[in-house]
Amino acid sequence: MKFKITIISLFILITVTTHAQNNFRAVVKDSAGHEPLVGATVSVEGTNIADITNDKGSVTLRKVPDGEQTIVIYAFAHKKTKITYTFPLDSKKTITIFLPETDTNLDEVVITTSRTNSRIEDSPTMVEVMGQEEMDEESAVVPGNISSLLGDLSIITVQHTSPINGNEAIRMQGLDSKYTQIMRDGMPLFGGFSGSLGVLSIPPLDLKQVEIIKGAASTLYGGGAIGGLINLISKTPGETPEATITASASSLGEGNLNAYTSGKLNKTGYTLFAGANVKQAQDINGDGFAEVPKNTNYTVHPRLFFEVNPKTKIILSFTSTYDSRTGGDIQAIDFGPDDAHPFIQTENTYRNTLDFSIVNKHSHKHTFSFKAAGSAYERDADYSGAIFNGIQYSSYSELNDVIKLKKHTMVLGLNFISENFVLVQNDSTRFGNYDNYTAGSFIQDDWNISSKLIMQMGMRYDYHFTFNSFYLPRVSFLYKPNRKISFRLAGGSGYKTPNMFDLAAPSRYLNPVGIEVKSENAYGANADIIYHTVLFEALNLQIDQAFYYAHITNPIVLQTDTTQNLFAANADYKTNSYGTDTYARLTYKQVEVYLGYNHTESRQKFDTTFINTPFNPKDKFSSVITYTVEEKWRFALEAAFTANQYIYNNDKVNDFWFMAAMIERKFKFGSIVLNCENLLNNKQSKYESLVEGTKQKPVFKPVWNSLEGRVINLSLKWTL
Repeated sequence: MKFKITIISLFILITVTTHAQNNFRAVVKDSAGHEPLVGATVSVEGTNIADITNDKGSVTLRKVPDGEQTIVIYAFAHKKTKITYTFPLDSKKTITIFLPETDTNLDEVVITTSRTNSRIEDSPTMVEVMGQEEMDEESAVVPGNISSLLGDLSIITVQHTSPINGNEAIRMQGLDSKYTQIMRDGMPLFGGFSGSLGVLSIPPLDLKQVEIIKGAASTLYGGGAIGGLINLISKTPGETPEATITASASSLGEGNLNAYTSGKLNKTGYTLFAGANVKQAQDINGDGFAEVPKNTNYTVHPRLFFEVNPKTKIILSFTSTYDSRTGGDIQAIDFGPDDAHPFIQTENTYRNTLDFSIVNKHSHKHTFSFKAAGSAYERDADYSGAIFNGIQYSSYSELNDVIKLKKHTMVLGLNFISENFVLVQNDSTRFGNYDNYTAGSFIQDDWNISSKLIMQMGMRYDYHFTFNSFYLPRVSFLYKPNRKISFRLAGGSGYKTPNMFDLAAPSRYLNPVGIEVKSENAYGANADIIYHTVLFEALNLQIDQAFYYAHITNPIVLQTDTTQNLFAANADYKTNSYGTDTYARLTYKQVEVYLGYNHTESRQKFDTTFINTPFNPKDKFSSVITYTVEEKWRFALEAAFTANQYIYNNDKVNDFWFMAAMIERKFKFGSIVLNCENLLNNKQSKYESLVEGTKQKPVFKPVWNSLEGRVINLSLKWTL
């Protein structure tokens, strides 16, 4: 009898448990176009039961308790929706849920650098995207340039390259800045003579997003992107007119004023950016030399958008920039040079760029595009009596066809790059004019092998008119075993042709590149694992673990002969760089946290020994935490630690912390921001003197830390 009661009780318990745990099946779609919403979060309110929709918009929640339960659905750029159901439901029934779009003009993150305009989640290429929200925030915090924005990422090091003119460069994956390719709207015109000054002075107010490709990106853009590629994407006009003005002033005597406007009239649209930045020379440490040069910068950037017909669109763009910098002895800067204070350097640059693009969606399978850009860059420099004045004319043109098939998306293209340098004035005849021409062809295929596996294969052939032929294969994989985790693996090759201006600033000592100098050759591999989940219904967590390796042969270095003249030569070592990059993003209601750690071993390997690559921090920790009160306040705190950095000849420098804080008050008209960079007032002059020698012949130390120290700026942003 007891045995029968036990069996009956167990059967009742199993039955009750079974009925208390239900499966909820749903498909989430956009209410306007009825398209499936991928990556939407679906959860049971008040529980830990949550999941994310797959590539068909489907989701299944398991073990939902009996009774009345509220299902919460959230998707990017759509209104958060709550629907109440009474369980148990028909376990075989799939419920369709339609989400309305939000009132804001938010777009899903689409990668334009890949040419296929794929969603970031579906791209085999390892890309990090800083979108419109980051651009809007940075334009209010540091409106003058994007160097602070890029420096927040652990994989990027923004290096001060000159203690005189304040120039900065971007290093990725432990490699020299010449291996990072910078583009504007897919146009690689920042190279050679024109790439050595002021690229990072581009204001964020003019940008829609920044796309950062990690590792070799040789197939579509040529061999120069060995360490990585950064593409600055300009804004486009929305459906409603937009006008924004920013103004700021800092404790360094810097003033900034930027304006942006956009709009549409029938089938014609426009954007217009104009900005001015003025900075006074500052001797921060009192050694008589300016750590902050006197700087004046003006930029204007109008763009016109034409919809010729539903299939054809044209964009015309013009950019004009003037930049003037004066550095050296502070008294010479303020009052003019004399016998006691003769050292002064002035640099005036003029950059004018005209670009054009046309896109024709010939059919649902073919999209043809042609784009071309021409740039004239003049640099007039006086290095304490040594005059150097030159103009670089650059052009880039490309024709490609994007072919969409059932399981393949292919890109086929041809491109041509020219660089012509004309020496206007020089106190030495050693360095003269030169021309570089490169013709290239490429093919890339994104193959959707299955719903979980995508393979991308690419091949480029470049013919350089001086350094002959280069074949650049590349392959990458994306594997998504489920909706929470993805794996990427990529490998490719690259090359770098010799250019003196990649190695040194213009001077009387420059020699032309000799024909005996060989091109640099490189290959590398990248891998990453991304995990994304939702915890406790409201906590979004993303973890990205990346690995990378690069190998460079025939590296080109700068050498000095017995008469102090500079010349390029192939070094007798190989460069190896490998490391890991880890970051986590956590979002809980109004709080967002970013944590990043990068470890890089970058070495110049000789036959029997090695030297650590100069200015590569082996360890870099970055963190940012923000708290937002909707439409009222935003607070942010940033902390970064740089460690195990070497300069020349394995000379290790001090580790240091960098901290920053920001508070923003939002109003209907815009916002007011108070920002403090380098809270701890950390600077290189705390550890060593920056200048040796005499006032007449100063010798400047290599820059490995901040020169400015603590900087406070107040910014105002008006949205009209």
